[in-house]
Amino acid sequence: MAPTSPARTLALHALLASILAFFVAVCSPAGATPMYGQRSGRTCANCHVSPTLEDPDGWDNPALAKRKCTLQCVACHVNPTGGGLRNASGRYFGQSTLSIFHRQDRSYSDLDRELVPDDIRWKVQQFLDAAPSGADAAGRTIPSDLADVEAGMGQGQTGPWTAWGKPRGGPDEMAFWDGRYDDLNADPLVQIGGDARLAYWSGTDAVFPMQIDLDAAVHPIEHLTVMGTIAARGRSTAAVDGLRRPEGPVFARNAFVMLHELPGMSWAKAGVFQPAFGTHGDDHTSPVRALFEQDVSTSDDTVVGVELGTAPNYPFAVVSVFHNDTSPLNGGPVDPGWGATAQAGWRDLAWSLSGHAMIKQRQGQGRGDLLAAGVAWGLNPAQRWKRVPLTLLGELSVGRRRFGTGGAPTRDHMAAMTEASWILRNGLLLRARHDVSWLDLSVPTDVQHRLSLGLDLSPVPGLTFTAFGRQLWAPGMTGRDLFIQAHLWF
Repeated sequence: MAPTSPARTLALHALLASILAFFVAVCSPAGATPMYGQRSGRTCANCHVSPTLEDPDGWDNPALAKRKCTLQCVACHVNPTGGGLRNASGRYFGQSTLSIFHRQDRSYSDLDRELVPDDIRWKVQQFLDAAPSGADAAGRTIPSDLADVEAGMGQGQTGPWTAWGKPRGGPDEMAFWDGRYDDLNADPLVQIGGDARLAYWSGTDAVFPMQIDLDAAVHPIEHLTVMGTIAARGRSTAAVDGLRRPEGPVFARNAFVMLHELPGMSWAKAGVFQPAFGTHGDDHTSPVRALFEQDVSTSDDTVVGVELGTAPNYPFAVVSVFHNDTSPLNGGPVDPGWGATAQAGWRDLAWSLSGHAMIKQRQGQGRGDLLAAGVAWGLNPAQRWKRVPLTLLGELSVGRRRFGTGGAPTRDHMAAMTEASWILRNGLLLRARHDVSWLDLSVPTDVQHRLSLGLDLSPVPGLTFTAFGRQLWAPGMTGRDLFIQAHLWF
């Protein structure tokens, strides 16, 4: 493939941003306020049970400051910046929407995309699901407002085994409410979870664990949670490789205390975490993550500091200030200095647009000083046109590294990604992705393009198989590989 200039690549992604702007102009926001990612912004019925099923008078949206609806990561994850342990709406979404056979009631917007007959799915759902409890005298089990919650409607849900108990001082207006998520314990005292990814890559002809995480959260009183994540260090060959590392086979990616359930879906946390920057996608090897220190398989990209964030419906903002070094906890080389990140934007039902920035000062040591910024965007035509189950995501980030101090030379780099996904049937997703990485913008031949085409198959909640055929282009070389992954979560 012929060398591509930085200007040409930037122009291409500017064109994609212009297309986004056009859709922003013609797609008016709907009245619904869903709570999950861009792909599922077409309806709010698959993040919780609709109270209108039992309440003919409907559901009145609360004031903006009291509303729990948002498309930011805090909607589905205990960690507000995404990944890992899922909260009540995240568990409900995963059990109702993502798979062929669902445990919770499916959103009405997906009923015409089923892969197997209704009677078979109904039998499987009856086997997997449990009936909710906590009905009032009229038999209602789904609270429509805080008064219903305070009266005890829907309380006492216990499923599944990964969440149990209740915090003192609840239920709070900003907490997730029992009964709104069928039989799920919506606001547990203790919760555990895990993510495991087993992968095969034809490049090494090896099967290896790509990710093994165990999460736990303790929620002793309303508005306070302590969360931790123990993660296995990444490897791309045999599982025993991680055991031989001097810093040990595991590390703490999360170890923080958090104030949350605040008005406007706001939070504050302090401890060990990975700062928010760009799109938190599921491909940890993507250049937009790997080149900007967003790799979840290494403790090198964790920091210790404080983070403040808010996500009141559509706008969102996150700011963190931190020390780079977590070696006293996680081992590995010392990473001196400090850093900060900022991210803000608007995640609407049909579109999203955001900006992000990062600075890491290390006195030119180690991986060098880093200054980076970028933009990310998304489109969800299905919010307006139900028969177009297409989602587009994109990101463009640029950075500058400096090794040494004073007048030391710098190196500018860039990464970009564009991804399209099409829901063929519930539980079956077609994906196409283009990644660009430019390690040194001053060297025209130092660019790589990777095109991926594949399928996601999710037979039951908590299990997804992904297969990608990938083509790599770089000046003077081409290559093809096959990447297959099994993702198990609970």
